[in-house]
Amino acid sequence: MSGLLQRWRKSEQGQSVVEFAVVLPVLILLFTVPIDFFRYINTRTLLCSAASESISQISYGSVQNNTLGADAMRLMQKTYGDRVDVGRVRISADSGSVEKKDYTYYVYSSDKANADPDDYWSQFDQRPSSYQCVDVRLQFSYDLTPVTIWGSLFFGDTFSVKTPIYTRSVYAGGYTP
Repeated sequence: MSGLLQRWRKSEQGQSVVEFAVVLPVLILLFTVPIDFFRYINTRTLLCSAASESISQISYGSVQNNTLGADAMRLMQKTYGDRVDVGRVRISADSGSVEKKDYTYYVYSSDKANADPDDYWSQFDQRPSSYQCVDVRLQFSYDLTPVTIWGSLFFGDTFSVKTPIYTRSVYAGGYTP
């Protein structure tokens, strides 16, 4: 009986190596597929933050001088230059035409307050006013190269990471009380 047990143990000596050889490719696949996905999410998050920050700091001077893209790139370099290869960032920036926006503002009138002190709302004068603004649109994109074999198979040699188009109205002047 003991001879049979010893022969059975000898026949299982290579089994752990075979099991490891079968399981290893599955483990590699499970651990390397998320790497390129994480890089995509991380890059997109950085680009969205940079685009949002850039659009919030754009002034009418950038619109007048036609330096929207350069100003956004300068801010990208200053804020995220250590985390993203700024040379691979493409910026699409454009602006519309100056348009007038009308609105009404209310001014407290002491004459009306003395006339009817109980009716609070009637104590204000309506005054038409306007200002001018320009709509600015900004979008960042970045070509990302996969680092794993699986990323190359699924995405190709490079794939583009794009932010949504950010829009903001920039004050252009023309305030008329």
